[in-house]
Amino acid sequence: MKRYNPKEIEPKWQKAWAESKIYQATEDSAKPKRYVLEYFPYPSGAAMHVGHVRNYTIGDSISRFNRMRGHNVLHPMGWDAFGLPAENYAIKTGISPQQTIKESTEKFKQQLTQMGFDYDWSREINSSDPAYYKWTQWLFLLLYKKGLAYRKESLQWWCPVDKTVLANEQVEDGKCWRCGSVVEKKALPQWFFKITDYADRLIKDLDDVDWSNSIKTQQKNWIGKSTGAEIDFELESSDKTNYVILHGFGGRTDTNFLPWLKQSLEGKGHKVQVPQMPNTDNPKEHEQVEYVLKNCTFNENTVLIGHSLGGVVAMKVLEKLDIKIKELFLIAPAIEPKFGGKKKRIFWDNFDFNYDYKKISKQSKKILILSDNKEAEYRGKYLDYLSKQLQCQLQKVDATKKHFIAEIEPIILDVLKPRLRVFTTRHDTLYGVTFMVLAPEHPLVREITTAEYKDKVEQYIANSIAKSDLERQQEEKQKTGQFTGAYVINPANEEKIQVWIADYVLWGYGTGAVMGVPGHDERDNEFAKKYDLPIKKVLKTDNDTDFHSEGLVVNSDKYDGMRSEKMREQILSDLVKDGGAEEKINYKIRDWLISRQRYWGAPIPIIHCTKDGIVPVPEADLPVLLPEMKSYEPSGDGRSPLANVEEFVKTKCPKCGEEAERETDTMDGFACSSWYFLRFADPHNDKNPFDTKKAKFWLPVDDYIGGAEHAVMHLLYARFWTKVMYDEGLIEFKEPFTSLRNQGMILAPDGHKMSKSKGNTIEPGELISQGYGADSIRLMELFIGPWNQSASWSTEGIGGTFRFLQRIWTLTQEFIESADKDSHKSNEQLLKVSNQAIRKVSSDLHEMGFNTAIAALMEATNQLYKIKARKGFVDKKDWNFALTTMIQLLAPFAPHITEELWKDLGYEDSVHTSEWPLHDEKYLISDTMTIVVQVNGKVRANINMPADSSEEEIIKVAKADEKVQEYLNKKELRKTIYVPQKLINFVV
Repeated sequence: MKRYNPKEIEPKWQKAWAESKIYQATEDSAKPKRYVLEYFPYPSGAAMHVGHVRNYTIGDSISRFNRMRGHNVLHPMGWDAFGLPAENYAIKTGISPQQTIKESTEKFKQQLTQMGFDYDWSREINSSDPAYYKWTQWLFLLLYKKGLAYRKESLQWWCPVDKTVLANEQVEDGKCWRCGSVVEKKALPQWFFKITDYADRLIKDLDDVDWSNSIKTQQKNWIGKSTGAEIDFELESSDKTNYVILHGFGGRTDTNFLPWLKQSLEGKGHKVQVPQMPNTDNPKEHEQVEYVLKNCTFNENTVLIGHSLGGVVAMKVLEKLDIKIKELFLIAPAIEPKFGGKKKRIFWDNFDFNYDYKKISKQSKKILILSDNKEAEYRGKYLDYLSKQLQCQLQKVDATKKHFIAEIEPIILDVLKPRLRVFTTRHDTLYGVTFMVLAPEHPLVREITTAEYKDKVEQYIANSIAKSDLERQQEEKQKTGQFTGAYVINPANEEKIQVWIADYVLWGYGTGAVMGVPGHDERDNEFAKKYDLPIKKVLKTDNDTDFHSEGLVVNSDKYDGMRSEKMREQILSDLVKDGGAEEKINYKIRDWLISRQRYWGAPIPIIHCTKDGIVPVPEADLPVLLPEMKSYEPSGDGRSPLANVEEFVKTKCPKCGEEAERETDTMDGFACSSWYFLRFADPHNDKNPFDTKKAKFWLPVDDYIGGAEHAVMHLLYARFWTKVMYDEGLIEFKEPFTSLRNQGMILAPDGHKMSKSKGNTIEPGELISQGYGADSIRLMELFIGPWNQSASWSTEGIGGTFRFLQRIWTLTQEFIESADKDSHKSNEQLLKVSNQAIRKVSSDLHEMGFNTAIAALMEATNQLYKIKARKGFVDKKDWNFALTTMIQLLAPFAPHITEELWKDLGYEDSVHTSEWPLHDEKYLISDTMTIVVQVNGKVRANINMPADSSEEEIIKVAKADEKVQEYLNKKELRKTIYVPQKLINFVV
């Protein structure tokens, strides 16, 4: 008899499938499509272990099952090849990432092929291939054009080992998610994607996908939407300020924001001077400067404000003053001619743009420049230059109208009159605020801290920024803080309250400030008790220990007696009227930090020009190729190794043609994996990232399979990019993955996570070489337990699945060689076993019950052996049907052995393209039924009866049962209840 030898049959069929291209997908609209996809894998050079194999086996079984059900299946595979492992290996060995990835992908592909997975290898993609990352760069430029990609300097997590910045999502317990080293904070210019613009949609559209509640909850919590109010607390100040405000070219005292600003400041009791300077349409420097010096008063408490050309006048005025003023505030000051672009300004000939920067800096205690993000890049470049010359802060903001020319520009008042803006969802407790807490990173902390507390505050800041956000927010952590010496005024009752800093407040969330309400917030209560701060009750609730309850308002002046819900509405309305608050929706999520200061990633397609600023690379010049290098060591000072490649860095500006420099940061690897599922629909397109018709045919992904570890990284990023492309009209769907399946982990036999470092991994290649074969491994991966639960690998289990396959093999071979193979007798039992198996396996596969489906196949095999032992193979036709059915039902799980047996049974085509069997109901009617017998509702016996038994017959047999008689003897039978084919209850 032909022997079962996986080492022989498995490579044979793997080769045959590759040659016949049996799994190659085409856009055939005659069949329903099914797009099955596992997470984009990184091609590690290490061998896969059986833990890795599980999710691929799940995807493969789904793919094969649906192909046999008549679906047009797309099941592709590719490589998420960029990232630190290959680069770190290059630093260690000198072997380039290009070579490492080439070798790794070949090895990984060989391992996947060895497992018999039905991938369409004609669609293979690699994120480090210029033909792929060209389109990642193209999509970056799309985000940039839509205002969703921007660059700014910010304090970010820095991994000192990997020498790169990390997104918040990539810091776990204060450590780098990849190497595990403790991270620190570093200020660097970074590129960001405005994922926050999509926060609402990212929450709302979760209702449209079939994902686990766990993943949905993680995403919702990470986005952290809350509705409330932003309320202003003015900093306490004993002095009144003297404001001098200078208008710009062509301006007047009654235009733009000047009347509003004057009224706002005077309403606070300050002196405000807004001179109408002469010859405003054809201004001359000496006339305007002399006019201001003659008509305005200056003292040490003066804030001198200059808008546009007024900024030039302000600096010239300051050069001539003999006294030192409080602050110089320049709002989008007019630029020097050499920075001005092609358009000539009338006033350039009448003003001297050479400044005594040292004297200006010396004459003002503080200098601030305000820049509008909507203005041209050349102005931004000039203001960067000016801030460096004056050694002052440059604040880039979004003006209400370009160049700050709206009638109301709230940001100006915010900057002028420092206020602490607080986000809260419980403004009904405003009268209970007894202190204020700022994040240690809040930009106002150093400004408001008094000399007495400066050293302590600086030390506390240093300690705080070394901790991760998660560490700082842990509920069980002991609250710590530091008083700044500053006070703010509670807008509700005008009380003066202390301003503290504490690390449990995050600069990235809300406004970075929290109002302390210790009477109605557990965290604030702990803090107040620790530092002996006042505690006020302003709500009367049913449960004083529940800090989140609604209740009746007390100790809150005119709002007393209101319900807290009503007061929230009323006090917000009152504060908004006074200009001290606004209704606000807030999110915890921060914009996605995309920059990486490493080599092995897609170059960011941006050019920096001294004249034109940030200039996108023209689409025709894509891809920006990653040059091959010999040294990959990061500098450690925040620059990518690419900064050392002169021929890469030096280029020409696409706008002006002058010398310029390329951006040397590369993109986070998650950028490439945020759209790869679309490229699989059209992987060889060199004109577009994908053909829209092909994307419409295949997408969205029907079954997406992978671990839960990327809930707030890849899954969130991919959803964001999908929505951007939807808005652009590139695709017609809003969510990329219709169904998400997170498989459970396969643990080592000792119950621990498999790891090379622990030496407890089990590699499928070793098991195959031992003779078990890929099919036995695949069965074990699915039979070991429910697919979404973790389980420990069992050496005995792999032996069991191998023996099961041997039994199927032996039974089939014995049938093929049987002497009575021409008999045409019918065997009802065979047909019954087969149809029951069809129904059970089909139902289980629809519900992804792989383990129960395999168990059903094992039980059916046992039944077939029993039938064979009694009658042999005398009923050839029904045996052929039974074995054919068993092979088809087993095919999604064990593709090699079933293909071989299918051919042995005489079929020409592949079992994997055969039609999935359908059960016949007439063979599922049971011959017997089990009746539960109760006495007074308690089960006393079970009896088996012929399926066609009458009620009278069943009652008679039930009464005669020995166990039942014990409870019926000498008792009065009052009632008999019969539920057809299920139970009898004797009431005595």
